[in-house]
Amino acid sequence: MKKLFSILSVLSVIAMLTMRCKKDDKPVPPEVEEPKPMASFTYTKPDTAKFLEYQFTGIVKNAKEILWQFGDDSTSVEVSPFHKYAYEGDYHVVLSVRNSQGYWASKEVLLNVVDPSFDKTKVGENYFLTVGGTLTVSRDNGNGPNSGEGSLKVVDGKSDTKFFQSGFSGDLVMKFELNTVQVAGAYTLISANDSPDRDPKTWSLQGSEDGIKWITLDSRTNITFASRFERKLYHFNNNVAYKSYRLNVKANNGSRDFQMAEWTVNKKQP
Repeated sequence: MKKLFSILSVLSVIAMLTMRCKKDDKPVPPEVEEPKPMASFTYTKPDTAKFLEYQFTGIVKNAKEILWQFGDDSTSVEVSPFHKYAYEGDYHVVLSVRNSQGYWASKEVLLNVVDPSFDKTKVGENYFLTVGGTLTVSRDNGNGPNSGEGSLKVVDGKSDTKFFQSGFSGDLVMKFELNTVQVAGAYTLISANDSPDRDPKTWSLQGSEDGIKWITLDSRTNITFASRFERKLYHFNNNVAYKSYRLNVKANNGSRDFQMAEWTVNKKQP
């Protein structure tokens, strides 16, 4: 009987506490939803002669937080910041905004920062000849690098000689280690005297500071040479002084053999 009484007493206390809690609880008003944020921006060059400098103007609504990302690891929280790039190149500029409830919006623009005086038809010195170094290839001519069509002919500065490799299978690597590190911004390829089907078609150019880690500087796919001894010039964005450069040739125009008259890696402009 005492046990039953104790159980009833406990239940009574619980019921009283529950009723008291219900009486004391106040309804929580619903959270008012804020207007959604909006983000856009414009940009100008305050001085056209200073092509690296940009003034960004944010067009922002209903935002509590603002973040600019300029594509070069720099950021800003100003509405309309001024920014100066260190180098020319393509930069993804992103403006992101957020309200206090976590809603966000963003605007992204690909900004092409270029020197208006840059001439794409011109190229600087050929480092293979002016700086010097050592060429190695993944597979050489059967008669060796110093033979009449050996690998050294591709870096001798002469378009009337060529490097010829039989049994091409899309894995040719030509590497040149410079005597001193250099910042390159361009390279050239010259087609050889005959057999267009032996010309390089798909390749990539890479640079390395230590010969271990390689950075891709430029890639080309399905390229054709219109004539014999044609020189193709390619510019790329780079601000790192590399010790070694290599050309990875992945495909030619269908032949089982490969040939090329000349390969250079160059300073970007004279």
